[in-house]
Amino acid sequence: MAVVFFIILFFILLLLVVVFSTIKIRMQRVSISNCESKKMKYNYSIIFELRFLNFIRVLKLEINPEKIKKLNQKVNLTQKLQKVDFKKVKKDLPSKEERKELMKKLKIKLEEFHLNLEFGTKDVLITSAIIAILSSALGIMIARLIDHYEEEKYEYKMLPIYKNKNVIKLSLNCIIQIKVVHIISIIYTLVKKRKEKRKNERTSNRRSYDYSYGQY
Repeated sequence: MAVVFFIILFFILLLLVVVFSTIKIRMQRVSISNCESKKMKYNYSIIFELRFLNFIRVLKLEINPEKIKKLNQKVNLTQKLQKVDFKKVKKDLPSKEERKELMKKLKIKLEEFHLNLEFGTKDVLITSAIIAILSSALGIMIARLIDHYEEEKYEYKMLPIYKNKNVIKLSLNCIIQIKVVHIISIIYTLVKKRKEKRKNERTSNRRSYDYSYGQY
């Protein structure tokens, strides 16, 4: 009886952890630039945090260029990526409509967003158009992903560079929050749809085989 009680208690605690836990993604010191040299220079620090009740940090993982370089040296990540059949991967990916629905279910929240972007192309009209489109898109995105607007937490500047060449200078700091329960829901939906898709493909193949068999 005591064992059953502890098993039930464990699952209740696990359920509480899942429901009340969030993943915070901190993108710090993200920078991309080719203004000073022809070669693109970049830097980033992406921190993943698992938090219970949004303030108790349970787990922390940081990704930066140095760690990626060390990982590549250990497991030869570049070579393994080259072996991946991206056509098969693309085949299993959800459609555009499905991705929109999944993003709605994911319910991403933007806690902070600070962006500075200077951008230019060889064509002045294209540069102006891209800056205008990006500014509008960012305004819509921020409005959808935040609960309460605070000017000091959400700011972005986009400036066109008219130098008759392709240049970019970007710096980004932001915090994204996602509830664990929504991630689990998305994973479940993807796995379920993938199983249904494969089942339908097997059924379709069997029918094709039956038809071809009937001709002989």
